Amino acid sequence: MSQLSPLAADPAPPRSVDPAFDVAIHGSLDQVEPIWRRLETAGILTPYQRFDWIAALLAAGAEQDSRIAVAVISQGQKPMAVLPMAIQRRWGTTQAHMLGSRQSNSDWIAADPGFAPSPGQLRALLGQIARAAGGIDVMLLQNQPAAWQGMANPVLALPHALAPSNLYATSIAGTPLPYVEHRLTTKRRSNINRGRRRLEELAGPVRLLRVRDAALLEQVYRVFIEQRGARFAEMGVDNIFAQAPFPQFFRQLASAGFHSDRPALIVHALHAGDEIVATSWGAMSGSHYSQYINSTSTGPAARYSLTGILVADLMDQLVSAGIETFDMGLGDFDYKFEWTQAQPVFQSILALTGKGKLAASAINRRDALKRLIKQTPRLWQAAKWLRLQKQRLVSR
Repeated sequence: MSQLSPLAADPAPPRSVDPAFDVAIHGSLDQVEPIWRRLETAGILTPYQRFDWIAALLAAGAEQDSRIAVAVISQGQKPMAVLPMAIQRRWGTTQAHMLGSRQSNSDWIAADPGFAPSPGQLRALLGQIARAAGGIDVMLLQNQPAAWQGMANPVLALPHALAPSNLYATSIAGTPLPYVEHRLTTKRRSNINRGRRRLEELAGPVRLLRVRDAALLEQVYRVFIEQRGARFAEMGVDNIFAQAPFPQFFRQLASAGFHSDRPALIVHALHAGDEIVATSWGAMSGSHYSQYINSTSTGPAARYSLTGILVADLMDQLVSAGIETFDMGLGDFDYKFEWTQAQPVFQSILALTGKGKLAASAINRRDALKRLIKQTPRLWQAAKWLRLQKQRLVSR
């Protein structure tokens, strides 16, 4: 596997920062793949820290402006945590963020359930990681859940703040099927069921299919780009999913998971007759499914509760497959409240040097302003209006 911007030096030998922990830095994913994959099988991580997810992002061109440093934290001879970092120069400082963070919904240090350093130990570990990686002034861990799969987030023992957006998640374990009959209000169930009937009258049988072959994947991707492009245009936003690294990333990672029960990326398409009226692209890890992005038609079918039908059928498939927890990603949209609950996530902007303190302070102020705007309805509406006007001016 080719790597982007690896560290020039060979990995330094593990160096103890505390009697309980050792740190080693690796300059490419290849060097740490066996350790990372073993940790995946028994450790705690969100879908966005899976090795395959990160590897596919890098192969598709993500993080080209950064060098890679993957920190492995061990206790005795046992790897306890993996922190994969992208390091770059910004604002006169050396900053590190988690690999793939800019294309992901949540950061989390992939860790053994027994990884529980004290705040002092964690500070020492991060300092040693920074020095061994060639110097880091600021470390950014973004959109972190307070807990994941029963494990408290150890990073939040250090200074942190609320992230601009919330994560929308819920437990679906053991829900009787059909899912909508047990989790939605009578009115909403009726709307979805009525929409399904009318959609079938318009176009033909409605069915949700998992994509398992290259020809269908290509068709679904083209439809997805058209549907998302139309929605983004309404919002005054560029269609980032038509731009690198996403075309290669989606195709490569989805294809790799065709025959897996728990692929890193799983794709579903909602058909009405022969038309693909909605799509869902989801990331998986263990018994968790994260809806990374979806799309719906803007044509005549759009009148018939497409998002509701899509998620209702998806939930039935996920529950049947043994999925226990579900999220709809970041971003505060009304439709998410029907299926999930808003959960705050957190930013850890950690200054590791004196120079890093100024940058960390500026980043924290910027993120606090973003949250104020996004969580204040009038300000958010004004921001969206301004964005749309700007897009219209640019497109003239």
